Amino acid sequence: MRGKSFYSDSIALVFRNSEFVLDFRKSVPVIEGPEGDKKVSVEHQPIITSPESAKRFKNLLEHNIERYEEKYGEIELEEREKDKAESEESHDYIA
Repeated sequence: MRGKSFYSDSIALVFRNSEFVLDFRKSVPVIEGPEGDKKVSVEHQPIITSPESAKRFKNLLEHNIERYEEKYGEIELEEREKDKAESEESHDYIA
């Protein structure tokens, strides 16, 4: 079985005692109505996994980011105002 690819421009993460939920999100601008009202539609692709699998994913991601940066250079992160405001409200938000 092959799933569809999903581009994500932000991630929310929450956890409980027995699971982690990674909510991959994609924001898409939508123009509606005769006056061209602009709205943003947010699509979600949640992944629910065990704490053990979440930790294995973290280790795999860290390893591959290191390999990527060795090959292509350091990934620079710009702190966006929206991300900063949301991270102050919730430490579970990753942009």
